[in-house]
Amino acid sequence: MLKNSLAFCLLSLILFNIPFSYSQNNSCKSCTLKPGDLIHFKSALKDAKLHYYTNQGKTKLDLKKAEEVCYLNYFFECKDKMVLISPGQKSDRIEIRQDKDLALDKKSTLYFLASFEDVPTDRLNKGVTIAQIHNDTKGVKRPLLRVEITGNNQIRVILTESYLKNEGIVENDFFIPFNEKDLIECILTILGNEEDILIKLKNVTQNKKREIVYHVSDLWKTMDGNFYFKSGAYTQVSGAKTKVTYHKFKFFYQ
Repeated sequence: MLKNSLAFCLLSLILFNIPFSYSQNNSCKSCTLKPGDLIHFKSALKDAKLHYYTNQGKTKLDLKKAEEVCYLNYFFECKDKMVLISPGQKSDRIEIRQDKDLALDKKSTLYFLASFEDVPTDRLNKGVTIAQIHNDTKGVKRPLLRVEITGNNQIRVILTESYLKNEGIVENDFFIPFNEKDLIECILTILGNEEDILIKLKNVTQNKKREIVYHVSDLWKTMDGNFYFKSGAYTQVSGAKTKVTYHKFKFFYQ
């Protein structure tokens, strides 16, 4: 009798836990609640649009009202967090693109706290770009600054002297280590003194951090007034579909 009772209890646990686990794993497959409905993302998304580029960056979808968007394949809410999933091919991307024109004499900041998984590992010096300061002036061919998780488990910062490809000095600084699913805090600030930008990175999981103030070149200053922030998953090499889970995401202006 005791054996039968134990067997019944075990069977009941299995039967009742299977659907519960299944429900938990699939609870985010809905757009009933959008990322823009969450108070800790709403204001930033109202200042942004969503870029979703596929076919190696050739097929471009620009969704201008990011706060109204939800797509289960690549942009959705899950357990009070905002999730982005990249297409996975080289030059493909999913990014929150700030819809502002920023100047070097006004202080402005991009802040986020996010975890990253399925980062490409085929190339030691390339991976997925997770944040940028870019510029939409005609003729600009690359960002002023970008933050990238590389295939050798490092997060690096790339600063350019020129807005033209293959010209000028390019600084590469490897900031902090990274492992799959680590929680990363990023603070990227235009300091408002017409000269400098500040980058702070912290691997919260490993308790590793670093910060650097970079000087903006005279060439980049000729493009002043048209800077903007971007963040998401911009894959530099083909590989897995990188998943970004934002716990916090904000823009600050002064």
